[in-house]
Amino acid sequence: MNRHLFLLSALMLAGGPAVFASGLDATATFTDSLVSPGEFQYDLTLNNTGTTTIGTFWFSWIPGAGFMPVAPTAVLSPTGWSDILTNANSAIQWTTTTDLLAPGHSLSGFEFDSTLTPAQLQAAFPGPGLGTGDSISTAFVYIAAPLADPGAQLVASQMVASTPEPTTTVTIALGFALIVLCSKLLRRRNEQIPKP
Repeated sequence: MNRHLFLLSALMLAGGPAVFASGLDATATFTDSLVSPGEFQYDLTLNNTGTTTIGTFWFSWIPGAGFMPVAPTAVLSPTGWSDILTNANSAIQWTTTTDLLAPGHSLSGFEFDSTLTPAQLQAAFPGPGLGTGDSISTAFVYIAAPLADPGAQLVASQMVASTPEPTTTVTIALGFALIVLCSKLLRRRNEQIPKP
């Protein structure tokens, strides 16, 4: 029994570096906008942080399971990419054979509409089955065709619009007030100068 466990552990350790040696790594972000009451448009950007190309971006999915509880609509693809709904319309697979995403580059234009709120999109998949507890915004990328290599898992995160710090807002307000005050003082001074 121990010999079998040792052999299995050795195989797992030997296979681990192969996944990392593929150089496949990515991050993804999304922004959202309300397009009608209760419906959001999601715009995703895929960032290739690895050392190899990316030809498949499979959103809201892990091998064998899709996570979106409602089917996305109005799905759009970047130029050169195509899309298909998978797993009973609970995941989106974007693929390309000609416009592979090069290492160090980013690609936007992955879009869809959904009645899922941004909070719901980032919530944990309640299950049942594979992926229970994973974020609904979990995705997989592949070097080229789907399932042609081990792939890499990631979670798309929401891009939050940055709001200025209070000190920045106060500084801008003071600057604007000084401009208004200076222009009033200059106008008064010009009115007091006798005209020839």
